[in-house]
Amino acid sequence: MSSARWCVRLLRNSFPLETGATEMAGRRFLLYFAWSRVLEEKASLGTLENRYPALFELRRAIWPHYEWAADGERYRQGIAGFLEHVILFDFQRFIQVILEATGNAVTLVERQSAEGGCSPLDDRLLSSADTVIVVSLDHLVTEQTVDANEVAAVRRFLMRSGTALIVCPHHDVGAPPEQSAREVELLHHGDRLVSSQQRLGGVARSLLAELGFPVENRYGLSPAAAPDGGPAPLDVATHLDTPGFLVGVETFNLHAHLPHLWVPPALEGRVSVLARQLIHPSAPPHPFVERGHDRFNAMLWMPPDATRAGHLLVCDATIWSSAFGGLTSLNRFWQNLARMPAS
Repeated sequence: MSSARWCVRLLRNSFPLETGATEMAGRRFLLYFAWSRVLEEKASLGTLENRYPALFELRRAIWPHYEWAADGERYRQGIAGFLEHVILFDFQRFIQVILEATGNAVTLVERQSAEGGCSPLDDRLLSSADTVIVVSLDHLVTEQTVDANEVAAVRRFLMRSGTALIVCPHHDVGAPPEQSAREVELLHHGDRLVSSQQRLGGVARSLLAELGFPVENRYGLSPAAAPDGGPAPLDVATHLDTPGFLVGVETFNLHAHLPHLWVPPALEGRVSVLARQLIHPSAPPHPFVERGHDRFNAMLWMPPDATRAGHLLVCDATIWSSAFGGLTSLNRFWQNLARMPAS
């Protein structure tokens, strides 16, 4: 299904932010949620696979956490409530950090809003930003893909010097058809809110492929923790990180199931793996680990070249969330991006 059938609503200042920051010539950030809220919210609760949990399911699974959201009059208890009060809520800290660092409010966009308002990834939208973050938390079953006009607009955006496009899929759990293989994955990551299959990142995959970088988000891997309970240190390729994206960044987060960012062999030399993250050594087995891997690709960088003046990065969608630990280093990473010269 073409993404042309789905629409986007531009939401400025979607969350309450401090008003004391003054406008300055700082970078302008666009946070683009590449889901169809209509399709995500209307998923049947009788189907376990490829949907987000309802808010009441989350509350039941991790009780007594989230009891602040127990009032059904104030907080919608279905999938809509989970998207609004959990996922979007968890991005507020990132939005605040960018506002304070740049003086510019983050523009938040949903590919299709709950109300059905529309606008694609087009020149109008992209011209308002220097850094575009595509948060691809769309389930593959919703068939969200970019069309030719969107790809052309993104290419024009990347022709501006100093721009950055950061494409952010999430996990791909349960790709094998066999139940036994899916049970192995579940035992490895241990999150009972993710059933036999949850495949995310359709817009990320289609956009990257159209740009000539068919990177894929694979698996849902359990990350290792440090002795203090925080995320284990990243394996950062500092010699490759010439722009300094990860200067002072020691960790990402401890989300229960993170993707390996698979790079096709044909792209070797064109894609730099800036960071790898250690897999939990005591977690139940996973086929990726059994093939000899003890860490996964956590951040990729495609440097500017003769056809593209802007930076292209790939990382997990939860890097912009405050819910999974590692906030000291995440704040530093966000500020590094904010301090890049405006295009």
